[in-house]
Amino acid sequence: MVLSLLRAKDQGDQWDSAKIASDDSTQVVYQGKPLESGRTYYWKVRWWDKEDRASAYSSAATFEVGLLDRDDWKAQWIGGANQLRTEFELAQAPVRARAYVSGLGYYELRINGAKVGANVLDPAWTTYSKRVLYSTYDVTGMLTSGRNAVGVMLGQGWYGKRALLVQIEIELAGGKQVAVRSSPAWKAKNGPITSDSTYDGEAYDARLETPGWDRAGFDDSGWAAAEAVEAPKGELSAQMLPAIQVVDTLVPVNMWTPHPGIYVFDFGQNFSGWAQLRVRGPSGAQVRMRFAELLYDNGTINRDNIERAKSRDTYTLKGDGVETWEPRFTYHGFRYVEVTGFPGAPGLDSLRGRVVHSAVEPTGSFVASKQILNQIQRLIHWGQLSNLFGIPTDCDQRNERQGWMGDAHVTAEEAMLNFDMAAFYSNFVRDMRDAQQPDGEISDTVPHIYGSYPADPAWGTAYPQIVWYMWQQYGDRRVLEENFDNLKKYVEFLRTRAPANVLTYSYYGDWVAIEPTPGALVSDFFFDYDVQILAHIAKVLGKADDAATYLKLDTDIREGFNKKFFNPDTGSYSTGTQTANLLPLFLDIPPEKARGGVTWRLTTDIVYTHNTHVTTGFIGVKYLLPVLTRFGRSDLAYELATQTTYPSWGFMIARGATTLWELWQDKTGPAMNSHNHAMFGSLGAWFYQALGGIAQPDDGAGYRHLRIDPQVVEDLRWVSASVETVRGRVSTSWSRSPGRVTLEVTIPPNSDAKVYIPQEEQMTDVTIYEGDRVIWERGQFVPGTPGVTAGVKGHDDFIFDVGSGHYSFRLAGE
Repeated sequence: MVLSLLRAKDQGDQWDSAKIASDDSTQVVYQGKPLESGRTYYWKVRWWDKEDRASAYSSAATFEVGLLDRDDWKAQWIGGANQLRTEFELAQAPVRARAYVSGLGYYELRINGAKVGANVLDPAWTTYSKRVLYSTYDVTGMLTSGRNAVGVMLGQGWYGKRALLVQIEIELAGGKQVAVRSSPAWKAKNGPITSDSTYDGEAYDARLETPGWDRAGFDDSGWAAAEAVEAPKGELSAQMLPAIQVVDTLVPVNMWTPHPGIYVFDFGQNFSGWAQLRVRGPSGAQVRMRFAELLYDNGTINRDNIERAKSRDTYTLKGDGVETWEPRFTYHGFRYVEVTGFPGAPGLDSLRGRVVHSAVEPTGSFVASKQILNQIQRLIHWGQLSNLFGIPTDCDQRNERQGWMGDAHVTAEEAMLNFDMAAFYSNFVRDMRDAQQPDGEISDTVPHIYGSYPADPAWGTAYPQIVWYMWQQYGDRRVLEENFDNLKKYVEFLRTRAPANVLTYSYYGDWVAIEPTPGALVSDFFFDYDVQILAHIAKVLGKADDAATYLKLDTDIREGFNKKFFNPDTGSYSTGTQTANLLPLFLDIPPEKARGGVTWRLTTDIVYTHNTHVTTGFIGVKYLLPVLTRFGRSDLAYELATQTTYPSWGFMIARGATTLWELWQDKTGPAMNSHNHAMFGSLGAWFYQALGGIAQPDDGAGYRHLRIDPQVVEDLRWVSASVETVRGRVSTSWSRSPGRVTLEVTIPPNSDAKVYIPQEEQMTDVTIYEGDRVIWERGQFVPGTPGVTAGVKGHDDFIFDVGSGHYSFRLAGE
């Protein structure tokens, strides 16, 4: 049933919030009548300005409700083959039809000869014993009066076997309801996909196609009855995160023949997805495509680093003119494709690269005058997207592709600034809850296949950290409410493993570091970090007793940390590596009298011992540049970010990287050398927050209050950055020239900001303008400019309080 009363009369028959005097323009929770399964709801909003003038109502928007209760599902799980079909009759074309479908491991739903929707590799991977996702499609326009057909192709995916659940709810004119449900009455047959595997690829024999199998009137008398299969034990949940889709198509930039009959295509970019093949040849000819990130010197593909993944697709021709094919139930990480068995000689138009990943929307933009920063941003962009496949994966090419929690948390902040990750991470956080054990422990990977229970603390911290990042980025209190008890269980589990409040068990520590740091220090750091986060969450939720308990525990952990790891003789922590000193600095663990010395030793190690290079692994580097910036060394952080010799991000670029590597070095052995790992992309958050200056106060959430504090450093001449936040766009653009600094700032509605305008050392007699109005002159704030409410002189900058709006600041001095 469609509710249209609101559209016609601007009156809500489900919920009318009435006028609410509040600046809470985001995360307003529905408080109306209970929502019902399978319904479409319409909604509108309006607002009042400071003069109490009401706006017109917005255009109507909609949302639909899925199947809320298990009893709403009348369909049966079926299988028995990788192709299933049924037909049904409709007296007239429908006025509304929705298909609810879950096909495990993956499915392709087809109606009357056409694919339904744009999703691929659907549904997203979960802990199937706890949760199974289903998708909903509007198929109204795909159904017709008379005979209709439904066909489904199934792949094994991560489930390892094939099972289908389909329920199509159809409404005809006059309100008559028709339901089409999967059952053993459907027909089944193994089709042209002869094998499929996430790691190994797909084999397709076009000679086995049965044209028209997904259309009405097809003769399926030779097909077997579908089999009823055991239902997965997990709860059926609507797939709320962006689906995996084909988001782009790439053209090869080059092709060569290293040996007769072997053709290598270069797409010029490392990415996730597959190749689309276009070929003409005789029936039975078999074209094999093998995928790789690397080449040997002789131009052949180097597949050492994909380990046990076969990563190959095979197509057998039917011999009927030009044939175009791409796989359905696998994906690869690659830049190069080796083609063998091609009838005749291929051309550049014989292959296309299909870019595939979770279709998250871009929300951030960063560009700077220093080209290497833009190149690194490009590596981050491609590396992050290549590793979004329903969960945040570590890599996309070898026999791994897991939801490693360490990789997930170090990249989460960067990902949320570059893309709309709200729904994606909401699902992943739920995956973590599903993976949690009764005693509170969680696993190294989610869903759990690789790694250990309990997780290394530097991996398990993904749970509290991503929850906290989501609160900061989106301001949705519900994510804190839904996870507080589980986070508390996790922290209490860690306490059981921490005698004298020192947590020392560790598996990985500062993974892939150049100079190793004792894993015990890394684990204890994250123990304290997790406790701090839990205390902050308790405070936000008004849980005063819990907040007090965990603040006290934080103090005890700090004391234990300093007692165990601080060496007063050297003035450093533990072995004195960069990671050993920067981690406690990040949490302000060092006693006040020792903090300056620890900071000096960190910067000395970077500049003098290692000639301005990092020695951390991917854990340490997440916090390195923010620590340097906080302690007044954003110039040194910038030098590390723009370094071009080993080890550095620039070294990857100099060696031809188009995505981020797993290691600082360009290792060529078979182990641990993925060339598409997102984890070193954590500095992307620093690009926005430090160089772009788009940040929030430590206790900020949802961009209600902003801190605009761009770091004007070294030879950087300008930076432009923007983020589409839940309140609207936040943007900054600054530039400098001798005696002049300009800063353009946009603050969204219902937000305010402290804006820091840097003053270079040599500047004197400073005047600051907003547009053509003077706001600072002769050493004092000049009031009267709309939106600019206050201004003070800082140490080496000027700080102005502003409300929402667009501002153009110009600082001029001698």
